[in-house]
Amino acid sequence: MTTTIRSTLCALLLCLAAPAFAANGDYTIEVVIFAQNSYGAGAQPFSAGDPNAVRPATANARYISGYNGAPYSQLEALPGSSLVLGDDAARLRSQGYAILWHGGWFQNVSTGSNPAIRINTGDGRVDGTIRVDRSRYLHFKPDLLLTRGGTQYQLKQSRRMRSKELHYLDHPLFGILVYARPVD
Repeated sequence: MTTTIRSTLCALLLCLAAPAFAANGDYTIEVVIFAQNSYGAGAQPFSAGDPNAVRPATANARYISGYNGAPYSQLEALPGSSLVLGDDAARLRSQGYAILWHGGWFQNVSTGSNPAIRINTGDGRVDGTIRVDRSRYLHFKPDLLLTRGGTQYQLKQSRRMRSKELHYLDHPLFGILVYARPVD
């Protein structure tokens, strides 16, 4: 009887602990942000005066640190040799799109509170954050402002995604390609 109870308790504890073990994971996240060279129809300007408009929360966002070599550390940039979307970025460029930002980072993604990554192109064209969270699926959450001709446009979405699949987020003026890979 004691063995049966012990076995049942062990099985129950394993079942309860399994979601916690599955909740965390190391990933490389790669992102290409691009813009159309022509103006897209239907793009509504971001208006800071609109009570429903909320600027990206960049105050607590973290910048990606420089690449220091393997093994990766949390929020460390991926070296150029590890980026896999180079051909996609080149194809977009050849079709008349402007590549605004292309990079990647290593991140341990958990079901808890994950840091927002600060994206700032330096030339003022793109500023905002990207957050990657995890529950049953990965969730990619960009909140970016594109500045074009003195006017700002916002891309704020939450996209459920699977790792090892290319995902595309759309806006009339700019878009995002994102690819997440689990690190073994």
